[in-house]
Amino acid sequence: MRRVAIMTDSISAIPLEMAQKYGIRVVPLHAIMDGKDYPDTEITKADMERLYARLKEKGNLPTTSAPSAGDFLEAYQELSQRVEAILFISLTSVFSATYGAAIQAKEIVREKLPQITIEVIDSRTTSSGVLLIVLEAARAAAQGKDLKEIIEITDEMIPQINLLSTRDTLFYLDKGGLIFEAKSWAEAEPKSSFRAIVQIDASTGGKTKPVARAKTKKQIMEKMLDIAKGKVGGKKLHAAIVHTNVPDQAEQLKQMMLSQFQCGEFYVAEALGATAVKNGRGLIDFAFYSSD
Repeated sequence: MRRVAIMTDSISAIPLEMAQKYGIRVVPLHAIMDGKDYPDTEITKADMERLYARLKEKGNLPTTSAPSAGDFLEAYQELSQRVEAILFISLTSVFSATYGAAIQAKEIVREKLPQITIEVIDSRTTSSGVLLIVLEAARAAAQGKDLKEIIEITDEMIPQINLLSTRDTLFYLDKGGLIFEAKSWAEAEPKSSFRAIVQIDASTGGKTKPVARAKTKKQIMEKMLDIAKGKVGGKKLHAAIVHTNVPDQAEQLKQMMLSQFQCGEFYVAEALGATAVKNGRGLIDFAFYSSD
């Protein structure tokens, strides 16, 4: 029996085999299309194809919803039968009500299940950044570390994460109210041939911050590589890429990074429905940190 269970939301795009290996509980966000609810953890490839087709129309767009406090309450109650403590690591609270719902459920559980300790952490990043943080916490839990030790590891890691994000268009990010400082770039996009890189991590307060622009996806990837070189230097790179239906591009970026860095780990995962709705096809979220 593990002392601590690690939970996260589906924006982390944790592959099923990793979740099973480390016992990570994933709480789904939801994509809503034509009045039907598609929880991320249940969405099929056929569902995703229909979702991308609808997004391409840019009319009657699908929407998303966060997990409810009830969803978290159910997960907390189930896990409380097997562990002493629970740590939930959320995507940036600026992007979603997920963090707030987890906190609300924590307060309810405090009265109902006083024997279980629950902590909720805002990662201040998204997708691949959350993936790296959650896996580090899960490895610590698998080693038998207690909740305090795992929280210390997580808190130390959050400011180390860099997340550089690019997508085919800023339209969906803007439509979803997640554009923040990159608003002017989104407004100029219909008249511009430039693609954008934005940053979403602790250094930006978990918000979207414009970083660089280029005319082609290849140039964007080269800029990502240059930014990573500046931050990593000669240290070891730990990285993850989460994408929306562009595996070839994700692999291309991975190979570019592998050719330039000594890598400790490098994960590639495909995002699920809620992430697709907020970004459209062509998202590449590249998260990384360095170590000696």
